[in-house]
Amino acid sequence: MKKLLLLMLSLTLAAGLCGCEKVLAPMQLRAAPVSEETRQVLDLIDNELTLWEYRLNDGTYTMVVDLWVCQNGSWEKAQFSPGAAASEGRFGVHVTSTKVEYITLAEDGTCRYGTDCPVDVTSQSGTCSYSSLTGESVIEPGVEIPLLARLGWDNSADPVPTDWQNFQDSGCDTGVAVTVTFTEAAES
Repeated sequence: MKKLLLLMLSLTLAAGLCGCEKVLAPMQLRAAPVSEETRQVLDLIDNELTLWEYRLNDGTYTMVVDLWVCQNGSWEKAQFSPGAAASEGRFGVHVTSTKVEYITLAEDGTCRYGTDCPVDVTSQSGTCSYSSLTGESVIEPGVEIPLLARLGWDNSADPVPTDWQNFQDSGCDTGVAVTVTFTEAAES
């Protein structure tokens, strides 16, 4: 049943996003607008799925999505999905307590890449927060853009920081964050 729901979600997302008008300026990343039908399907899922779209200048770029994991207050980065970037595109990130998935959305279908999530922030923390990029961000080649962060603190009395994009300085005990970096490919 869960696989059927994810398949239905993927098809609805692809269909819902294909008709969206692209009004992004070059070198922009933003939360992707979704249709009401897509939003209803997303509401069926208990865990977060966040969608973004981007547009690049002319040229050849690579796009690297990184997974950051914090255990016992220490952050480590693992390259999650490197690859060539189209001049414009749409993608999503789905975070659960056990998995992190990166989903590319195209008019001809979707591709999913996943990895185990080594920390369950929700069950291991007294206080949790989840935040994601909901507006626009300028893409600067080589500069990491935080997309989302799920942060947890053992002591529920600790204040939750509002600047989630500086997740490494949040003082959290456990956490998961996802970032993206676009880099201009070197000419050969």
